[in-house]
Amino acid sequence: MKIAIMAGGISPERNVSLASGLAVMEALANFEYDLCFVDPALGADCLIELDKVEAHKEEMPTDEALNSFRPSAYIDCVMSDALNDVDLVFLALHGKYGEDGYIQSLLELRGIKYTGSRRVSSALAMDKNLSKRIFESARIMTPAWMTLTEQHADQHEILNEVINYLGKELVVKPNDQGSTVGVTILMHAQDHELGEAVKKATHYSDLAVVEQYIPGREITVGVLDGMALPIVEIATHEGYYDYEHKYTSGTTDYICPADFDENMEEFIRGMAALAHDVLGCNGATRVDFRVDEDGQVFCLELNTIPGLTSLSLLPTAAKEKGVGFAALCDLMVRSATGEKLDAAALENSEEG
Repeated sequence: MKIAIMAGGISPERNVSLASGLAVMEALANFEYDLCFVDPALGADCLIELDKVEAHKEEMPTDEALNSFRPSAYIDCVMSDALNDVDLVFLALHGKYGEDGYIQSLLELRGIKYTGSRRVSSALAMDKNLSKRIFESARIMTPAWMTLTEQHADQHEILNEVINYLGKELVVKPNDQGSTVGVTILMHAQDHELGEAVKKATHYSDLAVVEQYIPGREITVGVLDGMALPIVEIATHEGYYDYEHKYTSGTTDYICPADFDENMEEFIRGMAALAHDVLGCNGATRVDFRVDEDGQVFCLELNTIPGLTSLSLLPTAAKEKGVGFAALCDLMVRSATGEKLDAAALENSEEG
């Protein structure tokens, strides 16, 4: 089977995506696959040699660098000769045009299989406003929220209404970005501060999600074909779990399995599997939660293409289950080719 690892792209998560792609490439080299590496940002010339890939995941690319690419390059890439004999695309393409259904639609039109969730589920999960509505309809608790546009950033009456409704402890984030790109946390929000946070978020998205901040424990649960993996707790040495803490070694501790009693663990993992289910997801996902001091669990969001770097959370959870990184990537391939994974598949997977 020939597999193209697709990574890079033109979102602010480009560097993280390249790092994930390189890690997947190395992992799948342990199996008898014919592998190639493609970056859709490069259009028809998307096929690249690994020694030319630079993945500085600790830094976000500049706006100038991202603006040098064009979205239509994705069409050129998918339609290029580089994918002529490819049986499967392994998507390690984080952020806009990678996790939101765009690349999935193009691959489906060309008839090429790919890892992860289908186009509609990808679009729903990437849209925080819509996915939170779906979570609410399924009785999955999620923090109270409102949405604002860039035009609202200078409308102080509206900003104060938001603060009066949600409180002064707020998280402001782009509606359709990941890796905490464009996120601001306000602990004593004033209208002008909220306005600046909305401007920052709408730099990356047409819509800003203003969400009630939930103090407490930050946890995440990987899900593989509907099976919830062990819970990972995220404990930063200082500050919040922002872009720097996510991709800089030594700034955050990852505790797996997280310390919960059996009933609480079962409840949280059940909520993660349900979130995966109600969005109609496939393959591997990761669901992020906060747990407050009263033990109330709040679902923040679901990621359809979780990070696959050395510091990533899905591989950490899989390792606790006895599934090494190479084996995890192989399971994702097997899921994409139609194999229904179950507990036995995880137990029998080759340690990587």
